[in-house]
Amino acid sequence: MLWLTWRQHRTQLLVTFGFLAVLGGILFLSGQLAADAANGRTSLYCHGGGVPCREYDAGLEDLYQKAYPLVVLVPFVPLLAGVFWGAPLLAREYERNTHQLAWTQSVGRGHWLAVKFGVLAGCAMLAGLASGQMFGAWLEMFPGKSESFAETSYFGALGIAPAAWWLFAFVLGAAAGALVRKTLPAIAITVAVFLAASIALLVLRPHYAEPVRTIGADPATKGALIVKLGRVTPDGRETSSLDEVPGCPLGLGKNACAQAAGYQDFTVYQPVDRFWRFQWTEAGILLAATVVLGGAAVGGTVRRRR
Repeated sequence: MLWLTWRQHRTQLLVTFGFLAVLGGILFLSGQLAADAANGRTSLYCHGGGVPCREYDAGLEDLYQKAYPLVVLVPFVPLLAGVFWGAPLLAREYERNTHQLAWTQSVGRGHWLAVKFGVLAGCAMLAGLASGQMFGAWLEMFPGKSESFAETSYFGALGIAPAAWWLFAFVLGAAAGALVRKTLPAIAITVAVFLAASIALLVLRPHYAEPVRTIGADPATKGALIVKLGRVTPDGRETSSLDEVPGCPLGLGKNACAQAAGYQDFTVYQPVDRFWRFQWTEAGILLAATVVLGGAAVGGTVRRRR
């Protein structure tokens, strides 16, 4: 069965890992540029702040912004496992009627599913871990970007969460294939549900734990996941607007004017030290969904007569 699994899925596996290798190469090259900048003339005399340091930091930020259009797509890379590994796994067998031959041999449905699911699920998790480590190593080149909530759009591409996302996408594709028995519709369902899950967790993420509330400027909010910003009026009411203060002009000096008038800024946020706690929380949510989808795929396949 291991040999058969490799023979049937080697193209998808090799293409996916090839794509990851290309992505890793691009990130490595841009990381080398950042490292070269760090070892260049600017960093040699960047001691204690000042204009040279600001120029150096601006150069790194410019390099980061140039690569941003690429890295913002990294959270959607797990779709490869769902589209190319999971969706065709059962749908293609049903589509070609090869399941009637495969499951009437000495290898039963349960054994066939256990081996294929086990091998491909293991590969998906390894690919997710490799992707997360690769992306995390790249972000470490840029101060304040790694292990922070500064960019919530790719929180799921860092740490341990990518392994859960890859596994979820693979099992989602397999469940869709078992449900509709057609490859293209299974792929469409996989993409739609994956995107919906990404949006749902993006909205849910700020509420994984009770947020912290602070009044005034707080250094702890740097790199934090901001849940809400607003002002407290002199009479104790909260307002979400940071611009409209009666009697204070917009532009420079408006914050000082607002404070003088008795207004206080407040921030509701998730601190950076909860990063790994949130990683495990998101991984747990995805694993729970994966178990449900896996049960639907396996149960529907094993119990189905045809």
